Amino acid sequence: MRHLRVHIISVAAIVFFFTNDGILAADKLRLAYVSPSVTLSLPWVAKETGILAKYDLAAEVVLITGSPRLVQSLIAGDVDVVFAGVTALIRARSRGAEVAILGASANLSSQKLMVSRSSKIRRLEDVKGAIIGVSQYGSEADTFARNALAKAGLKPDKDVTILQLGGHPQVAAAMAAGKLEAGVLGGLAALTAEKSGGRLITSAVELKILSPSGTFATTRGLIQRKRSVVERLMRSFVEAIHFLKTNRSGAIAAMQKYMGGLSAEEATYLYQEQVDLLEALPAPNDKAIQAVLERESDPKVKNSAPADFVDASFFKEIEKSGMIEQLYRK
Repeated sequence: MRHLRVHIISVAAIVFFFTNDGILAADKLRLAYVSPSVTLSLPWVAKETGILAKYDLAAEVVLITGSPRLVQSLIAGDVDVVFAGVTALIRARSRGAEVAILGASANLSSQKLMVSRSSKIRRLEDVKGAIIGVSQYGSEADTFARNALAKAGLKPDKDVTILQLGGHPQVAAAMAAGKLEAGVLGGLAALTAEKSGGRLITSAVELKILSPSGTFATTRGLIQRKRSVVERLMRSFVEAIHFLKTNRSGAIAAMQKYMGGLSAEEATYLYQEQVDLLEALPAPNDKAIQAVLERESDPKVKNSAPADFVDASFFKEIEKSGMIEQLYRK
């Protein structure tokens, strides 16, 4: 009887070990993203495809709109890793928050400068004297507009009027109604403009304007406490990007499920717009982050170095491991 009792206790201990703190128990994380898009899709793609489980990770993936609010949730410890706007992350770090940018899905924006059907504008230089609609001042669209104008030797608010309309849909609607000649658009709003006869003038890709997109970050405290967990999560993101780049039908199906019931046409448009922008190795890009720093008005931020805001160690290790070559060789 005594031996039976010892055996039962031993079995219970083994079960407890494997289902709680043991090696077979998945590490749990709370991942959050700021809006539904291809570059911000890595958390739910990794979860949906079983990639997280492959790395012994279990995640709750939540949508929290507004990058400043999302970054605050990270700082408060409500979430473990966030996919947020790079500007919000940089400003939080410059104010002393212990956040670290781990990487970015892409380093070129998908923003486009478009004009309405009746516009006589044919080149970027032709927008002098025009009104350009953007979603909001300080947004990615606004930043792209100002950088695009600078490349044409034009000065915002002097040679061109930039007008915020609240969002991309509002810009596309104003152009379709003939109330706005030019606008900066991305995603489905660009598709809406195309359907109403809108024409592309130029894009961030064409102008090679660097801007991290799908930027993800965590806290330095989490890195110290759970470095192995973060390392496995970064590997899962690399595999999620591989899935997006190499499994078109699966990626589009996942987008339709997680992005508000998109039609096949809409999901395909977004996929084609952004898939080639995805980085096989989504490591922090110093040049892209430096470009963001130089656009900041705060002298303290402008004079900072990209290294002040990032932890590039995880992707350096992944690159050395040969993981990228192994994935894309298949």
